[in-house]
Amino acid sequence: MEDKRNRGRRITDRITEAYYELMKIVAENNHERMFEYYVEDDEAYIFKIVNSSPAQETVYPVFKQNIDTYMSECPADSIECFKKQLDKCLLRPMRTAFQLSFISEDGKSKPVEMYMVSIPDLDKKVCMVVGVMFDIRDEKGLLDSLTGTYNHLAFENKCTSLIRQKGTKLLFVMLDVDDFKIVNDTLGHNVGDRVLSHTGQVLKEAVGANGIVGRLGGDEFAAIVFGLEDSDAVDEFCVKLSGRLKNIIFDMEYSASIGMTTGDDRELTFKDLYYEADQAMYYSKRQGKNRISFFNSIRKNDITVPHNSCAPSITDVSCRMSDREIFSYDEMPDYILAVDEESRRIVFVNKAIRNSSVMTAFQIDEFISKPFEDGFIDLFLRKKEQGNRVSVFSGKDHPDNIVAKLLGEKKLIIKLNHKDYNGYRLLKMIDLSDESKLNAVMRRIISYRAFMQNFIDAINDTTEGLGYRNYLRLLREFYNADCVAVIYNGESAWDTIEEIHIPSAKIMAKVVNESVSRGAITDFLALFNDTGRVFISDIQSIEGEYRDLFKRMADVRIWSTSAALLNKGEQCFGAIVVMNPRANSGSLDLIEMIGISISNSLFYEKARAEYEYRLNFDQVTGLRKRETFNNLGESYVEYDCSFMGVFASDIIRLSDINEKFGYMAGNARLKMVADVIRGVFTGYDIYRYEQDEIVVFCKDIDKKSFMGLVRIVRESLDDLDVSVSTGFSWTDKPDIARQLSEVRLMYDIEKDAKLKSLDSIMRNKVFKDVVSEIEKGSFMVYYQPKVDSRTGITVGAEALIRFFDEAHGVVGPIHFIEILEENRCSHLIDLFVLDEVCKAQKLRCISDRRVVPVSVNFSKNTLEYADLLDQVKEIMNRYDLPEGLVQIEITESVGDMDIVLINNIAQSLISMGFRLSMDDFGTKYSNLEMLFKFPFSIAKIDRSLVKNLESNEKSRIMLKHLISMIMELGIECVAEGAENEEQVRLLQQFGCNIIQGYFYSKPVTLDVFTSEFVEKQGINCDSQFYIQCSY
Repeated sequence: MEDKRNRGRRITDRITEAYYELMKIVAENNHERMFEYYVEDDEAYIFKIVNSSPAQETVYPVFKQNIDTYMSECPADSIECFKKQLDKCLLRPMRTAFQLSFISEDGKSKPVEMYMVSIPDLDKKVCMVVGVMFDIRDEKGLLDSLTGTYNHLAFENKCTSLIRQKGTKLLFVMLDVDDFKIVNDTLGHNVGDRVLSHTGQVLKEAVGANGIVGRLGGDEFAAIVFGLEDSDAVDEFCVKLSGRLKNIIFDMEYSASIGMTTGDDRELTFKDLYYEADQAMYYSKRQGKNRISFFNSIRKNDITVPHNSCAPSITDVSCRMSDREIFSYDEMPDYILAVDEESRRIVFVNKAIRNSSVMTAFQIDEFISKPFEDGFIDLFLRKKEQGNRVSVFSGKDHPDNIVAKLLGEKKLIIKLNHKDYNGYRLLKMIDLSDESKLNAVMRRIISYRAFMQNFIDAINDTTEGLGYRNYLRLLREFYNADCVAVIYNGESAWDTIEEIHIPSAKIMAKVVNESVSRGAITDFLALFNDTGRVFISDIQSIEGEYRDLFKRMADVRIWSTSAALLNKGEQCFGAIVVMNPRANSGSLDLIEMIGISISNSLFYEKARAEYEYRLNFDQVTGLRKRETFNNLGESYVEYDCSFMGVFASDIIRLSDINEKFGYMAGNARLKMVADVIRGVFTGYDIYRYEQDEIVVFCKDIDKKSFMGLVRIVRESLDDLDVSVSTGFSWTDKPDIARQLSEVRLMYDIEKDAKLKSLDSIMRNKVFKDVVSEIEKGSFMVYYQPKVDSRTGITVGAEALIRFFDEAHGVVGPIHFIEILEENRCSHLIDLFVLDEVCKAQKLRCISDRRVVPVSVNFSKNTLEYADLLDQVKEIMNRYDLPEGLVQIEITESVGDMDIVLINNIAQSLISMGFRLSMDDFGTKYSNLEMLFKFPFSIAKIDRSLVKNLESNEKSRIMLKHLISMIMELGIECVAEGAENEEQVRLLQQFGCNIIQGYFYSKPVTLDVFTSEFVEKQGINCDSQFYIQCSY
């Protein structure tokens, strides 16, 4: 038997081998049976895996001839199904899944799910078929917990089985809930969950007993329906489904895009059906959503051709025109011709020329592929040099000119542009013989004149509070657009917007406002060309390069857009964006003209505001400077009021904080104190009076009110993670100098008392309140480097928690993590570490220094925390880091959590930009199964497998195959716990190059990690883990 298995290992397909190894691991972990069939010997074996070796083995000689006998306890249809699948596996290397039934001793049918893999030898012929048999105990693990439909994997397996049993006379349905992200963002996740639940219920009711329904992920559902005998039955099903979906009621109109395909007895697999229905579904979305489309119909109309294959009318693929320029000119109604004088070639003709040409499409391509004669362009250049911006051209008078050869004897108005920045010229032509085009030109001229008059009126309108709305209204009317917005700089980013929209574009305007306010328009800015313009007549043109942006725009029904940047000299203040323009969409001149006026306004407004702010306000706290108080003169305060309350605060040991943690940390605490005081003493004069002193002057306030505010602010300051002393004074005879002396004496006395008791208080409060300890800074984050053993360069790190105790110094997590786990509050520590890591990464990005990815551990307790994803999202939004800078490590203890829940969490974390790492890999077979089920991109070999690597041969063999399997699955491999050079050498020999352990470094503070491991090795670093941030 062992010889046979060794023969079965002569495999050329490494991925198949890895799949086979995983099947064995899963079988052992779930105590399931394995099946192996050896072609050459015609022998089969059924056995279990115990301690990585076969056990309870049964041999079946001359297997193929005696299948009926060996499977006598199975129904006839199960036997035939098994024979059919085995024969398929013997034909070529493949994987398959199907269901069988066994009759147990009590006469009941016992269902079994079987997975088979055929394995080739060195000659690529199938030499062995292996499988694993799962007892189907119940369907609980196969169902999506929210909708009650099958999960993705179960749906695919059951569909595959049903297709084999019933054939392909079927209907396959794909449904995607339209604008679901907007539902979640505007109405909340509870409403979103209700929409998904109702959608699943409606599909199940429509399908009934004739098929099954699955939720494939997010807001996407699928169904397979049998028993629809003809097109009338299919139509009836569609009407029934549409009617039921209309009954889903919530605060927005329900809408779903649906794609369908019919099997029609074709030889189709599940993947074939999925592809066809998916194509039809996305066609429904492109056509405006909320409709049903059939794959067969769109295929007949050639609609399934990929967007980027609809090539514009361009003859030279090396043309220097951008795709967006080509798309723009191709859609214009005027004749457009682009020429490159240097190479004497026509590089572009638009659709209008092709549709009106006297030549066929083939003749045009052949004709313009040849260099044009020297005199072709001179005719138009001479007139341009004579001062004529446009010239009248008659094909009858110049029959040998290329324009005449393309468009015949037409009489044209031709405008020859200056050379474009890319080196080509544009000829724009209007057909004088086409009355409709002449009328369109006249209408455009009249429209331009009216716009200019309205623009002049808008400039002269001095009505207060209008902002830029007059300009936006003009643009919206001129372009007949759904929404027009001006987006410009706030304090630090493009986060301010003014917009105007038509009533039916409320959702579009709401989402655009939200996107701008949270700074989520970076990918839109990338669309602007070198001249600061954007013109997209159909957003399908950006789907390939900017897929996420395309989806966000399509979700709110932005199908086209024109935009121009707001520039003044070298400064860019924002942009004007016109959404869904229906008139004059190809012209951006008027947008730019209004942009100049707005840019000038923004420039002077910003310059004036910055000057006044710097003159009067402190940069750290945002409070007024002491100088502004002195400039008013003390008499202003003393003699202009009847009562005066003075409050002052002083941060204890601010200089120590600055010295130990840096001025950034000190400034952060100073700002915290200022924010608290500002929040309580709203409307009163607050000053940063000295380095660590803040003073409040409350004029004309009665004593009771003043003392109430003092009590509130003192309580609020006590909650901060910095110690603050305070003083206060109230009088009905204002005297600023005397009152300031009183409050300073008071806070000095309080400061001395606090300093004496501070140390003992800190010692007594350790572990009393986790949140308090985090706020006080007792918890610290240490970093252990991950090093590329080939180069010695640090390519990452793991963030590890430490606790500082005054009596014992730095304490490791072994002494406190169990206490936190038992009280279900370890998520506070994990989220604290994540926040600290993101903060550190952000600081390095801002300072444009080398950054390497850092991994953060999430425990099972953390993953079960209900608000985890919301808090993680809040942290990521706060720091806005590039993807890949933070990784999440998950231990195998999550293996007993609900599969759907952990999958949803994993997918959500991935969508936020994290890479997921399986920690402690190899310690249990369950985490091998998890690696197969969940979307991990990194597997970290546990230190227990590395510990005795150099002295234990079995450890070396197992680890070598484990690393090989991980690499074959396309998953990055990291090893932890390496303590000597021999362990590092062996790991490198096995193919694991990224190593973490005491051989390179123990965990260290952030300062040591950055200075000794990141900065020193940041020069000439070609590692794929190195990330350069730019903001």
